[in-house]
Amino acid sequence: MTTTPLHEMSQLNSKLDELARLTESEYETSKTVILFQYFDKIYTLCYGTPNFQTLIDTLIQREYAKFCAAIFKRIYMDVFKSQDRWHITYYLVHSLWNYTDKTNAMCTAIVNAQLIPMFTYNLNHDNYLNNFSANDAIKKLFDMIVSILHNIAQVPELTSELRRHQCLEILNKLIQKIGSHNIFLKGISYLTLAYIIREDERTTYLTNSNESIPYLVDLLNKAVNSPDRRSNGLEARELCKGLSKLSVANDNKYKIYIESKLLDSLLNMLEQHSNSQEQISACTLIWNLAFDQNVRKIYSEHKQLNQILTTIAQTSSNDELRRSASGCLCTLMGGPKPPTKTSSAPPENKRVMISYNHDVKHLSKQIKDHLAADGYDVWIDLERMHGNLLDSMSDAIETSSILLICLTEKYKDSPSCRLECEYAYQQKKHIIPLLLQPNYKPDGWLGIIVGSKIYINYAKKSFDAAYSETLGELQALQNRVNTKSTISPPKKLAPPPEPPRPLSTATIAAAANETITTRATPPPNAIVHLMSQFRMDNVSTPMPVTSTTLEKMTPKETHNFLIENGLENFLPMFIDMDGIKLMKLFEIKNKAPQFYYMLIKDKWDQMNQEAKDQSYSRKLPTSMAQFLQLTVILDKLADRFSSK
Repeated sequence: MTTTPLHEMSQLNSKLDELARLTESEYETSKTVILFQYFDKIYTLCYGTPNFQTLIDTLIQREYAKFCAAIFKRIYMDVFKSQDRWHITYYLVHSLWNYTDKTNAMCTAIVNAQLIPMFTYNLNHDNYLNNFSANDAIKKLFDMIVSILHNIAQVPELTSELRRHQCLEILNKLIQKIGSHNIFLKGISYLTLAYIIREDERTTYLTNSNESIPYLVDLLNKAVNSPDRRSNGLEARELCKGLSKLSVANDNKYKIYIESKLLDSLLNMLEQHSNSQEQISACTLIWNLAFDQNVRKIYSEHKQLNQILTTIAQTSSNDELRRSASGCLCTLMGGPKPPTKTSSAPPENKRVMISYNHDVKHLSKQIKDHLAADGYDVWIDLERMHGNLLDSMSDAIETSSILLICLTEKYKDSPSCRLECEYAYQQKKHIIPLLLQPNYKPDGWLGIIVGSKIYINYAKKSFDAAYSETLGELQALQNRVNTKSTISPPKKLAPPPEPPRPLSTATIAAAANETITTRATPPPNAIVHLMSQFRMDNVSTPMPVTSTTLEKMTPKETHNFLIENGLENFLPMFIDMDGIKLMKLFEIKNKAPQFYYMLIKDKWDQMNQEAKDQSYSRKLPTSMAQFLQLTVILDKLADRFSSK
């Protein structure tokens, strides 16, 4: 059936009218069963036809999810009490599973209709859990509900609601208690957790992560070798997407890579030329894994993988796939190279780049249009996609002094955004973070780059108020740029962090006590790379200050604390530092020393440049020995508080 007759769509509205007219006394009757049978069936009739979008739009507009919630609220505490109750539950929940699979709007409608607590009540029902293995109806109920949660979890704005209703704890309980009885349920629960947990919760809510990754990779391998590209009902594409979500966390990259069956499965997916969505999901996973230097080295030397990616990048007619393959190859080769051509861009302080993910394309374009109206030359890839996009991106970063980052969870998950953002950071561009997703707090690699910068909150404030802040921040940065000498960006990216090589206390002491009168200029990033290798053999005797008390310190109290620890001469570097920001700095040091020492070096250079421009009356530290003294003291403090 290629099209749905028009009378079917007119019947949709009449059926919704019937649903709206149901009285509470009719909620548990065969009349309600027949109605929900219709809403479940019409999905199949309309899917793949021109009428499908009309069906979805009508259900959203007529608030189908609210009708479902009103009826389910009457029966959800005992769905197996009668045959009619179970049949209503089955068709109601099954229809919601289908609709949430195809539209985020239905996911939002379900959350707003307060259906989540009714679903989790059933998943946490002791009687159902105890009888799960012997009852097919309970198995089907759990499969449908967890599948709906999985669809909702892929909408970042809704994950806080799943967390609020204890979905993390409930899904872990399902895996541990009944996962061995149902492969689909165990797999979909792992995939759902992948979208809900934050990076700092992996050890808490994926205590069996050593099992979850091999389990999902094994399912992926079975799916790609199956005629229907599924394993126990789970598609190869959705398994790969879940693994990609897990791979965003740096700690997971190598764990996923070392699974022996993974690369064969990904090569299989890349060669599915009739299924571009599979190819894109495989490219994305490889791209995320390639940010690990050990994985990158091995994949960059894999001849077949590079040949396939090159062919896709050169010949694919799918823009998203071609971009993914090109980005993947770029990362495998060590990242974008600075363009050699001379840019014809306007003066650097009026050139701004906007880095965003397409989930906030409309708002990003709105910001761009306002900036252009205010005289800025703005680069954003929604309008300049001709030619080689990666070359265009690196050229835009090179010729811009400021990068606006549109922070969302999907931005952090995107390897394309990570490549762009890290390149700008390594080129020492000024970063202004714009928060575009409500209740989102950047963590992982994005949290490290953003650091303790203050976000401009577009998600909470009116556009005009947030834009006014953005304009003020841009103007303040321009003034700083105009007072400094122009410094050419490094021609080569800093090497990725290597495993630390401990230096002896004697070596550090000798460097700290050295009086330097003349010195040659070191190569770019040499100091940063050197300092990322430092490890103290001994930690000084701790003062009676805990992490908790440090975080509560005001800027004045923090300055006194720094003075007491020998940093009086370096206070201009910490002029706006309070206890929370200082703890964040220590956290960055322990998670990403390469970025940490780059931050310290940037602040050091800024302090000395401002001292020169403003003719300070007191002499500030400038020698290499004094820089080493600064880092030694900060390292001791960071090591001390990271152990508390």
